Amino acid sequence: MTKYIFCSSVFLIFAFIAPGYADEHFPFLAEVSKESVNVRAGPNTNFEKVDKLSKGAQVVVIGRSFEWYKIQPLASTKEYIRSDYLKIKNGNIGVVLGDNVNIRASANSNAASLGEVKQGALVKVEGQENGWSRLETVAGTGAWVHQDFLKEKSGDVPSSLLAPTVEWPANADREESIKIITSSISLQGTLEPLAQSPRADVHYEIVIDQKSVYYLQDIPQIANFANSVVEVEGDVVPDWQKKSMYPLVHIKKIALVL
Repeated sequence: MTKYIFCSSVFLIFAFIAPGYADEHFPFLAEVSKESVNVRAGPNTNFEKVDKLSKGAQVVVIGRSFEWYKIQPLASTKEYIRSDYLKIKNGNIGVVLGDNVNIRASANSNAASLGEVKQGALVKVEGQENGWSRLETVAGTGAWVHQDFLKEKSGDVPSSLLAPTVEWPANADREESIKIITSSISLQGTLEPLAQSPRADVHYEIVIDQKSVYYLQDIPQIANFANSVVEVEGDVVPDWQKKSMYPLVHIKKIALVL
């Protein structure tokens, strides 16, 4: 009898709690209810601060994780991507070369990720910074605010407040975008042997800022460059990263950086 009462109590608790989450719909417009609210890179106070909100500011809420709301990054929230993952076209439009590429909160490979972008995605570049590209707000990325600091204002979000999807200019066709994705790339980093080869003709990777970023197809004498800083020119192999963690480069030229 006691066990039955306990289970019923638990059920009743969830019955009261669940509707609060179940009734939520995304996106919605919210207003900041406190002064000087921290915006973080993840749903926990251990994540780094990426922005700050003033009381009365409006934000677009795009999701939830327990007691934290995921919001669309503000115009003032900095977002970065490694410049070698981009091919710039038409002034400030960049095509993402790798797949599932992290958008970082600062120009550092160790910075928290605000989301990922797919190969072929288009982004708008605001500037360059030490091998990184600073971006306008990227659709689908997000930062986090505790639920205690936000109150829903409207279920209707004006389209002008949503991060726009970047489109090719009218004078650029899809064939051009495909050509860019598979075009040449220039890299500088440390050539390191792979402990485990992903395929028969791939035994090395290039490491930048202590992070593996590209696999390299074997060429004659490539072992002579092992564990050295090199500059590589080549082509990104199309569709390879659908099968692997990192993009694969077909080497056209490799040289030691002295």
